[in-house]
Amino acid sequence: MYGRLPVFFMLFVACSAASAPPQPLPTSTTKLDDRSCRLDLYHLARNQDNNIEPDFQMALVADHGFNRRYVALKADISYPHGFENFSYFRTGQPVEIFTADWKKYYGSLNLSDTSRSYSISHLVRLGSTNPRQAFDLLVRLIVEDEGRFEFHSANKHYRFYLEEGHLDDFLQCLSNQVTK
Repeated sequence: MYGRLPVFFMLFVACSAASAPPQPLPTSTTKLDDRSCRLDLYHLARNQDNNIEPDFQMALVADHGFNRRYVALKADISYPHGFENFSYFRTGQPVEIFTADWKKYYGSLNLSDTSRSYSISHLVRLGSTNPRQAFDLLVRLIVEDEGRFEFHSANKHYRFYLEEGHLDDFLQCLSNQVTK
C-alpha cells in the first residue's frame, strides 16, 4: 500500500499541473494603430454557471480615417431594447447623464443562435444627438477618475476598472491622431 503512495502523489501533481487555473479576464483592452484608437471596458459578472464573464461592454472609438469619435455599448441579446439613461457616478454621486438607444443585432442568419447576437447602442449626452460630444466628455471624466468609475441605469450598476497603462496608451494614441 505504501509503495503505491509516491505513484499516486506524482499522478496527482501531474494532473494538477496539467489543469492550470484559468487566466483572469481583462477589465479593459486596447486596439491602437495609426488609423484608429479603441479602448474597450468590460464589466465582469457571474453567469448562471457561476463563471465570471463580461456582461456589459463599453468601447471608446476614435477613427482617424473617417474622422469619427463615439462610444459604443454592447450587452447580452436579452437586454431590453429602446431608450435608456445612464448616469456616470463618481464616489457615489451622479456627475453626468448619457442616453442609449438599444437595438438588437443578430450576427447569424439563424435567430436562435444567440452566441453572436447582442444588444448594441451608441451613447450620447442626455438631450443631445452628437456621439462625438459624448465621447469627448466621457474620456475627460475617465481621465479625471483615473480609469475607475461606475455607470448606473434605472436598475443596473456597472463598475469599470481600466488595466494598468491602457488609459495612458489610449490618450497617447488620441494625441497622435490630432497631430497628424
